[in-house]
Amino acid sequence: MDQSSSSNVASVTPDDIDYDASWENRWNDMRKYGPTGRHLRRIVTSMVGGLDYGSVLDVGCGQGSLLATLMPLKPGARYTGVDLSEKAMAVAHRRAPQADFATLDVASGHLDRRFDLVLCTDVVEHIEDDVAALRNLAAMTGKYLLVSTLQGRMRDFERTVGHYRNYRHGELQAKIESVGLKVERVVEWGFPFFSPLYRGVLGAASGQGTEGEYGPVRRLAADALYQLFRLNSWTRGDYIYVLARRP
Repeated sequence: MDQSSSSNVASVTPDDIDYDASWENRWNDMRKYGPTGRHLRRIVTSMVGGLDYGSVLDVGCGQGSLLATLMPLKPGARYTGVDLSEKAMAVAHRRAPQADFATLDVASGHLDRRFDLVLCTDVVEHIEDDVAALRNLAAMTGKYLLVSTLQGRMRDFERTVGHYRNYRHGELQAKIESVGLKVERVVEWGFPFFSPLYRGVLGAASGQGTEGEYGPVRRLAADALYQLFRLNSWTRGDYIYVLARRP
């Protein structure tokens, strides 16, 4: 795996170690089989499907499921994933062996080149100085940036998994434009079955039930929720996707 980047490799902290280890047994199946992760890939694919790009960067790529989903859309494009977790990128490299990978802390730096399409999903809510991270994302954006995150009321369990914030309505768009990009499209997804219903159930259960290994029964349940979530609105909800471009 390509580990080259500008002077932005993050120092390892105890939280980073926990994050790194979590990809082995907590989040891999959740991202692959869970209904929210599957819909994230469906929505992102829909939003970028008509764009003109030849290079893609997934910031916070995790175990690579988004990269692996996008690669068949444009097989001739160049794909790169960056993350704090070496273990996540090892999984991602097996899932998307044609992609390049590098270690990056987007809160403190950026790669020294631009990509036509930059993706950052489920990351900025975990970064204390999110504007600095957005500024680094913009520095790597040649044409388009797509950011997804949560907005609306924060549940207690979301704080326990490292959320510094859930965004206020319009806040993410304003911050993206403050770093020099122009918002082109906004999807607010999830009403009513993801938010408030599913998130409310997760909140009552302190977030339990989504992590760990997904056996046959859990996969069936996750698939049933995935089908139910197809009925969610794309104009109302707490899962926000913002597509912006470089002017």
